[in-house]
Amino acid sequence: MFLTLFTFITAFAHGQDGYVNARSFAESQNIAHQWFPIQQILVMRKGLKSVKFKLGDQTAIVDDKELRLPAPPKIQDGQLMVPAATLNRIFNNAAAPIQAPQPEQPPAGMVPIAQTPAPQPPVKVLQSTPPQISVEDSSEAVLVALRHSSREDHTRVVLEFSAPVTYRSDFKDGTYRLTIAGCRNLVPTKRTNPAGRDVNRLDINSGPDRKGLILNFILPQKDKTPTIETVTEPFRMIVSLPSPEQQPASATALIASQTVQPQTAAVTKTETVKVETAPEINIEVEAARLNNSAFSGRTVVIDPGHGGNDRGYIFAGRPDEKAINLSVAQHLKNRLEQIGFKAVLTRTADEEMSHPQRISFANRNGGDLYISIHTGGSDDSSKAGVSCYYFTTEGASILSEAQGAAHDAAFFEWTRNTRFDLAMFLAKKVNERLVDHLKTESRGVRPMPILPVKFIMNPAVTVEVGMLSDQTEGKNLISDKYRQAVANSIANAVVDFFNGIVIKQ
Repeated sequence: MFLTLFTFITAFAHGQDGYVNARSFAESQNIAHQWFPIQQILVMRKGLKSVKFKLGDQTAIVDDKELRLPAPPKIQDGQLMVPAATLNRIFNNAAAPIQAPQPEQPPAGMVPIAQTPAPQPPVKVLQSTPPQISVEDSSEAVLVALRHSSREDHTRVVLEFSAPVTYRSDFKDGTYRLTIAGCRNLVPTKRTNPAGRDVNRLDINSGPDRKGLILNFILPQKDKTPTIETVTEPFRMIVSLPSPEQQPASATALIASQTVQPQTAAVTKTETVKVETAPEINIEVEAARLNNSAFSGRTVVIDPGHGGNDRGYIFAGRPDEKAINLSVAQHLKNRLEQIGFKAVLTRTADEEMSHPQRISFANRNGGDLYISIHTGGSDDSSKAGVSCYYFTTEGASILSEAQGAAHDAAFFEWTRNTRFDLAMFLAKKVNERLVDHLKTESRGVRPMPILPVKFIMNPAVTVEVGMLSDQTEGKNLISDKYRQAVANSIANAVVDFFNGIVIKQ
């Protein structure tokens, strides 16, 4: 059903003051929008057009240029209201009006706004082969997905195929070439760009005679050969690309009980692994006190990393990383709600989520903070402790050929409007609380161009709550009481964050 001009105005404009509900207007016009409550700033964008409003300020920033508003944005009935004429002027070309049959004329004094279709419900992204690819039409395999994750000492790239394939690799002068046969030369739409600290660039080309695929990883280091492991059901290739600074963690540890050789990919190796017993742990973490009641009710989005087929780090005899992440996240949600915050989880069960789905969920729920929960692991048994990361553009590389100009523009706009200093402040608070309450080591607070917090609009951090591979810490993470103490420590850090924020009037 379409809104007529009159019903649109009467639904979103109030009285005859020329204001419109910013959120309702944006949703009706399919305009991306994000409210930053701490800075009291609203950012709206469609295509390459963007505008930034500040509450109470009569000057807006439109595409880096100042625009004088007829009236400043204001809060009315709990909603942000902005001048309707300004929005219509900025986005009129971005959203052409829809002609409704015989529209009623608005009362005198009302500001005309383009007629638009009613907001549509969000489209659910299914974790499946892209619709334009029909696996049944060919006996050859199809590259269904390409995703990556960054660890402390390496970047892991996972290539998921619809059926087993064969491959060969060579490494010379910093270029790691992976030639894959037995698959169609199609690049999946479901993919992430691994360019960053450990990968300068990834080029994907057709194989000889336009058969198969050739992946060229251009690496910053030239002396450490990447490793490959294969997994069945579904068939996946896990490429471990070492960091220039450190030796790589073995990809074998990451996929322990599922690893098979390429020539026996159709057979799953089964091993009997003794499940370890959780130690007796009793760590009491008293809840911190929120000093400013104005921050009560603020929303924290909690992202339990991995899920579904993406098991994360695996250590034989201990729970998968994905299960530990979810457990910590659920405890964190409960403690934050007890303190007085609103908390939401990106996933509440063992299900796989793509990074775009997590971004969409986080930004749609308008969280004030975003915390991505992960668990570390390494072949180096001496590594233990917690670490926190926040995004930095240093070392980030955008592959325009693969992502397109729109991605470049969105990335630039995101980095310009996101408060990474607040993310650093939150990461330090989380690290301090975990070390203090758990009496564990700190592996540092570091800026990195990591995927879990990329394109998150609000202050966002990734927390590694411990090393599952460590003899002591790994066993502690089996204990639900220890995971609860981890969550309560992070909750106290959230309180510390808001206690350290001063809102200028």
